[in-house]
Amino acid sequence: MKNLFVIAIITIMITSAFANATETQMVQGEYIEARSVSIYVGACHFGAEYVEGGKEATLIWNIHSGSWNNVVLDGLTVVAVVSAKNNLALDTNTRKSVLYITDKATKTQRTAITNMLMTKQSEILGKVVATKNAPMTFKKNGTKYNVSVGKVLALSANRYPCSKCTQPHQIWYEPLTEIKNAIVGKSDVYRYKDGILPVNWQQGDEVNNIFVGSFSM
Repeated sequence: MKNLFVIAIITIMITSAFANATETQMVQGEYIEARSVSIYVGACHFGAEYVEGGKEATLIWNIHSGSWNNVVLDGLTVVAVVSAKNNLALDTNTRKSVLYITDKATKTQRTAITNMLMTKQSEILGKVVATKNAPMTFKKNGTKYNVSVGKVLALSANRYPCSKCTQPHQIWYEPLTEIKNAIVGKSDVYRYKDGILPVNWQQGDEVNNIFVGSFSM
């Protein structure tokens, strides 16, 4: 009986330690994904874009709370610009990306964020060719979002009020990474230019190219 009691105590301690370790690794927040292709559109438009389009995307993690490797990351934002030779829905082999981390992050926080994404999102990002610190804004007003990364990237987007406001059969893509409560949106400003990746774009018209949701990793 005494041995069983000791075993039970040890089991509880191990379970508790594992739960605490898991908790310290949990990072949560809001996620925005902007694609260089229409994700919610008619079939003909989708077919016309599918082969030659969709080779770029911007992934935005706005961290609300959490820590990684015992480093608190509350309130920080990280942006990844991803490109590939083919549509990202098909191509996981040639993906390259640049990480932009808010200049509000300390050196320790930058290291933790980079390690977290390389651990949790390596397949999504592909080969990370550079990591840069940059002044960054993430503003939300109701369903509207405005994100900027220095002079490199600007995104102004407006999500639909709810997931049921769109017709499922006309949503042709899925978010590149797993998110909760995904809702489609549209951008009216979406531009990117940097010398690291051989891609740049400037969109001036409204396009249904946005996913918004919450993430946990």
